[in-house]
Amino acid sequence: MHELSISLKTIDLVVEQAQKHRYRKVTKITLSVGVLSCIESEALRTGLEMASRETIAQDAEVVIETLPAIAVCQGCHYSFTIQNYQDSCPQCHSYQLTVQQGEELQIKNIEVE
Repeated sequence: MHELSISLKTIDLVVEQAQKHRYRKVTKITLSVGVLSCIESEALRTGLEMASRETIAQDAEVVIETLPAIAVCQGCHYSFTIQNYQDSCPQCHSYQLTVQQGEELQIKNIEVE
């Protein structure tokens, strides 16, 4: 469950930024998770709840937005959505693709008081 280590680091970053700006409570954390990131959203949510215990982020609402995977074909330069790394270009059927989006995990927004 690598989501727990990701959750611990995420909460560390969120709390660090909130404290840096002298906020006393994190009320909402919004994350963007790419479909190719190999991160299970519910496991991440559970990990964040565990990692935030006894911190200023405890009880913060967690919003996880799923980002689609977008690739560009190196053969014909067509941009399209993929479901996995085995997909081919729907235009020219090439497997030489560059993933532009969908592998990332980002802290998109933090709401504080």
